[in-house]
Amino acid sequence: MRGSFEHAYKLLTNYFVEVSLVNPDFVFDIETMSCKYKRFTRCFWCFGPPKKPYKLLKPVVVIDKTFLKGRYRGTLITAIAIDPSNYIFPLAFLITDSKTTES
Repeated sequence: MRGSFEHAYKLLTNYFVEVSLVNPDFVFDIETMSCKYKRFTRCFWCFGPPKKPYKLLKPVVVIDKTFLKGRYRGTLITAIAIDPSNYIFPLAFLITDSKTTES
């Protein structure tokens, strides 16, 4: 919270590994550019199969994006569904650079 963005991005892999120890179904992928230092490019994560079966979720998946402002620009993309109680149920997340063919 109080460190730099560079330090936070370096800890991202460690954070995801710790989450996967608690939740073995957790899926993540971090892509970096090879240069003098590994440079963060994009990452994807999903918390794995929910405790509630997917068949109970409403049959609509909503995908939305928001732009990240500040020193490090990019896009946060989320995929969500709605559970039977009309609550938002997160499915997957992606942080990527904006408007590139690769992303």
